[in-house]
Amino acid sequence: VISISPSVQDKISAIRGHQNGMHLVYTGVDDICFLDDPVEEDYILYFGRLDTYTKGLDLLFEAFSRIGDTADGLRLVVGGRGTPERLSELRQLAEQAGITGRVTFTGPVSTEERTALYRASLFNVAPSRYEGWCIAAVEASAAGKAVVGTRIPGLQDAVRHDETGLLVESGNVDEIAGAMRTLIENPELRRSLGRQGRKWSEQFTWDRIALAQEQVYQDVLAGIA
Repeated sequence: VISISPSVQDKISAIRGHQNGMHLVYTGVDDICFLDDPVEEDYILYFGRLDTYTKGLDLLFEAFSRIGDTADGLRLVVGGRGTPERLSELRQLAEQAGITGRVTFTGPVSTEERTALYRASLFNVAPSRYEGWCIAAVEASAAGKAVVGTRIPGLQDAVRHDETGLLVESGNVDEIAGAMRTLIENPELRRSLGRQGRKWSEQFTWDRIALAQEQVYQDVLAGIA
């Protein structure tokens, strides 16, 4: 049994009642995501599936509305795929939070456009309620960007607190807003987290993931796994 993160591995092992035959092989990051020349424009980025509840986008909108004067002139860019119904729901939530004029929805984007969004953001936010791994957080790290995430299984694997980003309590809008405010007000902190994230993410290149996958097969064939 191959899992994509330590959290998923622990959950599967708990269901099975043992860890025999368990292997960990992470999901990799496309080479194009690894950047050494990040810049900073006027927006905070969420990138991923437009799933309001699971991804915590309702929490993100409310948190963004609470940042106050710190966020003057800043936009929230929401990138990724979603159904027309979900997009309509998110627009309504943005209106309810009073941030309609400060939120940009990109819709589906190409790989190059996705990388450009990471590259020019101030930092990335992943306010999820549930995750198995959160590849978007690792992609942001590869692009040299700090990540604000929630302290849940999966995201705790993808974001290293005080090293590649800041982790806060899941569902706590005030903590999400506070972490965002901290990174806005402390440029050197967010850039330092981004630099460390860039180094940390190198273990998730597809070449390294392929070698890890191959090692699983070799261990099974050798009868040692």
